[in-house]
Amino acid sequence: MWAMNNVPHVDLEIGLESDEQLRTGGLVVLASVRPNWTPDKIKWKTFTDGITNKLIGAWLGDEKSDTVLIRVYGEGTEKIIDRKAEVDNMQRLQRIGCGSRLYASFNNGLCYEFIPGEILSQDMLKDPLIFKDVARMMAKIHSVPLNDTEVKPGLWDRLAKFIKLSNPSCNPRLVEEFPSKEQLETEMKHLKEILVTCSSPVVFCHNDALLGNIVVDKNENKVSFIDMEYGCANYAAYDIANHFAEFVGCDGQLDYLRWFPDRQYRREWIKEYMTASGSEVEEELFENNLDLVDKFVLASHLLWGVWAVIQAENSTIDFDFVDYAIQKLNEYWRWKSLLGIQTEN
Repeated sequence: MWAMNNVPHVDLEIGLESDEQLRTGGLVVLASVRPNWTPDKIKWKTFTDGITNKLIGAWLGDEKSDTVLIRVYGEGTEKIIDRKAEVDNMQRLQRIGCGSRLYASFNNGLCYEFIPGEILSQDMLKDPLIFKDVARMMAKIHSVPLNDTEVKPGLWDRLAKFIKLSNPSCNPRLVEEFPSKEQLETEMKHLKEILVTCSSPVVFCHNDALLGNIVVDKNENKVSFIDMEYGCANYAAYDIANHFAEFVGCDGQLDYLRWFPDRQYRREWIKEYMTASGSEVEEELFENNLDLVDKFVLASHLLWGVWAVIQAENSTIDFDFVDYAIQKLNEYWRWKSLLGIQTEN
């Protein structure tokens, strides 16, 4: 066993094909982080949330309070995710009391603490007490000090990388209904021209604050953000916009007309965020932030639409990435039209 970022590392690759492979590999990892656990007394749960990785939980006997999570990376994700940075990100959040304790890493995954609570649901989003807690916790994450090397937003490099790695010709439906690489590059260039000089501060961002990555502990009145795969320096407005864009969930029909928060909701959320950040909620600045978040919704749709194309070609997870990619881009065009932004020829 060796260490990465002071975290023990197990030289092991866990198979993704079956629960049996996950648990067999999981036992090897648990032997290093819970050496006193008797294997035949360990209980398991396979989680279904998430469309990037496989996740299982383990606990001993009735001691669910000490559940250990073992996350195995999806096939091909190393092309788009910096795993060493992810470890550093988890440790950053752990230091501010907003994430899971990291127990160990292995060749294709991580082992970490289970945070008790419920995954943020669409019904919970309606509760002002909960969504304001989420806004305050995002403000706290955005206060994490940046390293000297984190001097620019990661959005544009990440989007350019995703476009480069994408292959819209990998599926007949994508060929018919999804933009070509050249069209994607044009859209990115246009968005960058609109947003690159915006007033949104560059801060440490989660960048993937979908509902499944936010845990709500109602007993403790606490919200935690988990899964720091995409965390990096970025525009604060992007992180907020991406969170709003994820209100629709990720499976089946993405009903933006029903679930994307209306302007009054966005106003209340951003006001809570600004207050928690120590900003004066001055009307002109407030309206500017609101408008910026609306524009960054476009960047969120474009990035995750392209991400889904990469997954469609590489992932072994049972999920319709092709349909997801097309729905994301359809919403991109619709939202762009609503904002009155012309599409470049």
